[in-house]
Amino acid sequence: MSPPSQQRQVDVGFTGVLLASILLIDLALLSVRDDLGALTTYWSSVGASAGLLAVSPLRRWVVVVPLVLGLPLGAFLAYGVPLRDAVAICGSHVAQAMVVAAVLTHLGRRRAHVDSMPDLARLTAAAVLGGLLSVVVETQTRVDQLPASTALAVQVGSQHALSILLLGAVVLATRDGWGQRLRGKSLLIGVQAAALLTVLALVFSPTDSAPLTFAPIPILVWAAIAFDLRVVSWQLLGMATAVTLATAHGRGPFAEEVERPELVGIITLGYIACAALIALPLAAIVSQRRVLMERVVSDEQLFRRTFTESPLGMVLMRERAGALEITEVNSAAVQILGAPTVELDGRRFTDLVATLDHREHVFEALLSRESDIWHGQASVLGRPGSRVDLAIAAIASADGSRVFSAQLLDQTQQHDSMRRLEAANKLTDATLDTTACIIVVTDDSGTVIRVNAATKEITGYDEATLVGARIWETPLAALTRSETEAMFLWPNRSGFAMVRERQSYTAAGDPVRLVWNNNVVRDEAGTPSYAVLTGVDVTAERSSTGLMAHLLQASIATALIGIDVTGRITVFNAGATHMLGYSAEEMIGQPFVGILEPSQLLVRTGAVGDREAFLCLIGMIGKRDESSARDWTWRTRGGHELIVSMTLSVTDDDVEDRVGFLCVGRDVTEQREGQETLVAALDKERTAVERLRALDRAKDEFVSTVSHELRTPVTSILGYTELLLDGDVVEPHPQQATMLETIARSSHRLIAICNDLLLLSGFEQREALANRETYDLREAIGVAEEFAKAAAAQRRLTITFEAPDEPVMVSGDRSQLDRVFINLVSNAIKFTADDGTVDIRVRNDDRLGAVITVGDTGIGIHKDDQELVFQRFYRSDTAQSMAIPGTGLGLSIVAGIVDAHGGTIAVDSTPGEGTTFTVSLPVVA
Repeated sequence: MSPPSQQRQVDVGFTGVLLASILLIDLALLSVRDDLGALTTYWSSVGASAGLLAVSPLRRWVVVVPLVLGLPLGAFLAYGVPLRDAVAICGSHVAQAMVVAAVLTHLGRRRAHVDSMPDLARLTAAAVLGGLLSVVVETQTRVDQLPASTALAVQVGSQHALSILLLGAVVLATRDGWGQRLRGKSLLIGVQAAALLTVLALVFSPTDSAPLTFAPIPILVWAAIAFDLRVVSWQLLGMATAVTLATAHGRGPFAEEVERPELVGIITLGYIACAALIALPLAAIVSQRRVLMERVVSDEQLFRRTFTESPLGMVLMRERAGALEITEVNSAAVQILGAPTVELDGRRFTDLVATLDHREHVFEALLSRESDIWHGQASVLGRPGSRVDLAIAAIASADGSRVFSAQLLDQTQQHDSMRRLEAANKLTDATLDTTACIIVVTDDSGTVIRVNAATKEITGYDEATLVGARIWETPLAALTRSETEAMFLWPNRSGFAMVRERQSYTAAGDPVRLVWNNNVVRDEAGTPSYAVLTGVDVTAERSSTGLMAHLLQASIATALIGIDVTGRITVFNAGATHMLGYSAEEMIGQPFVGILEPSQLLVRTGAVGDREAFLCLIGMIGKRDESSARDWTWRTRGGHELIVSMTLSVTDDDVEDRVGFLCVGRDVTEQREGQETLVAALDKERTAVERLRALDRAKDEFVSTVSHELRTPVTSILGYTELLLDGDVVEPHPQQATMLETIARSSHRLIAICNDLLLLSGFEQREALANRETYDLREAIGVAEEFAKAAAAQRRLTITFEAPDEPVMVSGDRSQLDRVFINLVSNAIKFTADDGTVDIRVRNDDRLGAVITVGDTGIGIHKDDQELVFQRFYRSDTAQSMAIPGTGLGLSIVAGIVDAHGGTIAVDSTPGEGTTFTVSLPVVA
C-alpha cells in the first residue's frame, strides 16, 4: 500500500476514535450529572471537538462539523434535555471548537502541533478564549438551572478552558505519536503510573491528606522528564478525572477544608490547572530538547560519516603553541600524507605540507585571524614531486577556540600526465618542424590549425597565410571541398592513408608536384576529429631513380609493380595487393603479363608466349620514358576483372640506360562503367529528342497542309453561299436564307481557324515577319478601340484606353501587332460579364521597353491553367463549363507574335476577380 493510502487510513481511523470519544465523554458527563452536582455540570467534550477540527483539513470540516454537532446533540436529547437547550449547548460547543481550531491552525494555514513551547502557548491562549466564549453562552442557556454569579462564570469558564487544554493536548499529542510506541519504556511508564495512582489515592482518601495535596505534581514532573508529551497529557487527563470525581464525592482536601461550597469547584479546577501548567510546559521543553539532541547527534553522525568516507583527504587541526596541530585525519588524507594515523596525530601540519610558492605566511595569517580561509597548491614533504590542491578553513568551536579544517586533493597523477603531455607536444613540435615534407593538420570542418616549418620551405607560404583558412581555399590544392567532406563523413577505415598527387604552385609561382597522404585522427568515441595531410615534394624525384623506391615504401592506393628486363615482377606494392588480392610474396618472380586478361592481351599484341607479349608491351613505350595511359583488364585473385588505367615507364640509373620497368595502375572500373552508362543514356536521350523533333515537324507540316487544303473548299462554299444569299441564281426562301447565313458564318470561322494555324506555322518556321517596319503602338490602340466598340456594342461594359503623349515606337509587323491588341481585347470582352470593366494601356518603361497591359474584371484563370493558356487549342475548364465560344488559338497566336518580335508575355489572374496580360516589346530609339 502506498504511503498516501496508509495516511488516509490513519486519518480516518483517528477521526473515528475521536468522534466515539466525544460521544462517550458527553454520555458519561450526562449520566453522572444528577449524582455529582455542579462540579461536573459544565465539563464537556469541547476540547476533543476542538482537537478533532484542528487535526482535520479545512476541506473535511463540511463532514466533521455536522458529526461533532450531531453526536452530542443526540446524547443530550436521549437524556431528556430540551431541544432548545440541547441545540444551544451543542452549538456553543461547536462554535468554541471552531474558534479554538482556527487559532491553533492559523485559519487552516498550518497543521496544529503541541510539541514546542510556542505551540503549547497557542493552545493555552485558545483554551482561555474558548473558556471566555463558554461563559457568555453557558450562563445564558442555563440561567433557569443556576443563578448567574461570578463564581458560576469562573467555574464554567475554567471547566471549558481545562477541557480544551487537557483534551486538546491529548488529541494533538496522540495524533503526532499515532501508531508509535515508546520502546524500552513500558515498564518504567507502568511504575510511574502506579506511583501517580498511589499518591492520588492517598491525597484523596477519606483521611486528612491536606499535607499531601501537591504530592502528585512531582510524579507528573517525573513523567514530563522521562517520557514524551503524549504520556504526560494522558496522565493529566486521568488525574483531572480522578480529582473531579473524588471531590464531587466529598473526598480529598478541597471537599473537607473549603467552607464555602461554591468555591470547591473553582479550587479543584485551579488545582488541576496548576498541575497542567507545570507538567505540560516541562514536557514540551524536554521533548523539544530531546528532538534537538537527536538532530545534533544525527548531524554529528552525518559529519563523522562524511569525514570518514570522503574521497577527499580531510584533516582537522587545532591551534597549539602557535602552530596548526593535527587532531584527526581520514583514510584519504592518510594515503595523501603518506604516514599512518598514529604518526599524524599531534604532528604540526607545516612539518608535512609546504606550499609550492613557499608562502608560509598564509599559515601565520590563519593563526593570527587575518584570514579565515586559504586555497592553493602544495606538496607533501614526504613525497617528492607530489602535487596537492589544498584548502584550509577556520571553524569556530563551542569553547571559543578555533578548529581548522583542511581538504586535500591529490593531483600528482594529473600533474605528471600534464607534464608528459607537454613533453609529448614538444616532441611533436620538434618532429613536425624537423620533418622534410609538408604536414598540414585540419579540424573536422577543414580549417587549417597547424602547419610545419617545411611547408614554408617547400611552398613559400608561411603559417600566418594558411592557418585559419579552409584547406580547399589554400593555394596548396591538397583537397577539394567535396573530398574534405567525404573524408570526414565516410572516413577510410582500412587503415591505409588516402593518397592523391596534385600540381600546386609556390608563393613565387613555380610549379611543384606534391603527393598527398591523407588520414583522419579519431577521438575516444571513434569519431573523426582531425585530419593529417602529408605532402611530399616529388618534383625532382619524378625524373630520378630514387622516385621508385620512395613511392614504393609508402602505403598507397595505386598499384605500383616493378618489373625486371625479363618481364618478371620484382616489386609488388600495397596498392597492388589491395587491388588484386595477391600478396607481394606470391607475386614476386611471376610473369607480369599473368595479371592481364589473356584474350585482350592476345588481341592487342598478337603474341602467344609471355616473353613475346611482354616485349610487345614495352615496345609501346617507344622512345619515350613512359607509355601513354591505356585501359587494360586485370584479373584479381578471386577471378574478378578490373578495368585499370595502366602506364609503363622505364627505370634507369647512372650505369645502365634501362634496369627495369615500372607499371602504375589505377582502378577505373567504376569510372568507366559510369561513363558507358552515361554515354548510353545520352544516346537514348539524343535519339528521343530527334524523334520528337521529327514528330513536331511532321505535325507542323500536317497542320499547314490541312489548313491549305481546308481553306480552298471552304472558300468555294462561302462564295456559293453568298451567291445564293444575293439571289443571283434564285431568290432564297426566308428559312433557306437563315440556313445560308449559318453556313456563311461557319465558313468564315473555318477560314479564320485556317489562317490562324497558318500564321502559327509561319512563326515556327521563322517566316512571319516579312513586313517589318517602325510602328507607334498608340496607333494600335486606336485599332483596338474601334474593334472594342463593335465587339461590345450589345454589352454593358466599361472599356478604357490609355496611351502616353510621347510615341511608343517598336519594330515589327503592323498587322500582327494590331492582332495582339485585338486578340487580347477580344478575350477580355468575351470573359467579362456585364457591368464589368476592361482596361487597355500602352506605356514606355526604362527597364521593360514598350509595355502593353490589358486587364479585366472577368472570371479569371486558375493557377494551374495559367501556364497552359498559351498552348494551341487549350481552353480552361471554366470556359468550357460556361460554354464561352472560342478555338483556343487566340492567346497562342499572341504569344507567337510577341516571341517573333523578341518580347515577352505574362499573365496575372485571380479566379473571380479578373485577369491582366502584360506584353513587353523592345523599343526603337
